[in-house]
Amino acid sequence: MVVASSSTPSALTRAGAAAAGVALSVVVVLIALPNLRRPGWLNGTLIFWVPPALLLITLAALCWWFALRGGRAESRAAIGATWKGGVWVGVPSFALGFIGPVLIWPDGNLGPLLGILLTGPLGFVCGALGALGFRKLRASP
Repeated sequence: MVVASSSTPSALTRAGAAAAGVALSVVVVLIALPNLRRPGWLNGTLIFWVPPALLLITLAALCWWFALRGGRAESRAAIGATWKGGVWVGVPSFALGFIGPVLIWPDGNLGPLLGILLTGPLGFVCGALGALGFRKLRASP
C-alpha cells in the first residue's frame, strides 16, 4: 500500500477540490441566471445576490486553483495565504456587519443580514484578493 506524504496532496484530494469547484460554480450559475433574466435586475436587488455570488466565485476559484496547481509547493503556499487573507478580513467584516447593527439599532430585526449578505462575503473576497495582490507585489523584483 502506497501512502502519499503529508506535504503533497493526493490525487483524490485534488479531485475532491475540483468537484467542490464544479459544485460551487453550478450554485453561482443557479443564483445569477434567474436574477439576470429578471427585468429591471439593476434596480436595487444586486445587494441581495451579488456579494454571496462573489463569495462563491472566489471559493470556486480557490478550489480550482488547488485542483489544478496544488501539486506545486509554491502554489499551495499562495493558496494558503489567499485563504488566510480572506478569513482574516472576512470574519471581522462579518462580525461587524452582524453585531454592529444590533448594537446601534437594538429594535431593528434585519441588522444581522448586513453581515450575512454583504460585509462577510465582500470581506472574504477583498481579503483573498488583497492577500493575492500583496503576495504578487512581494514576489516581483
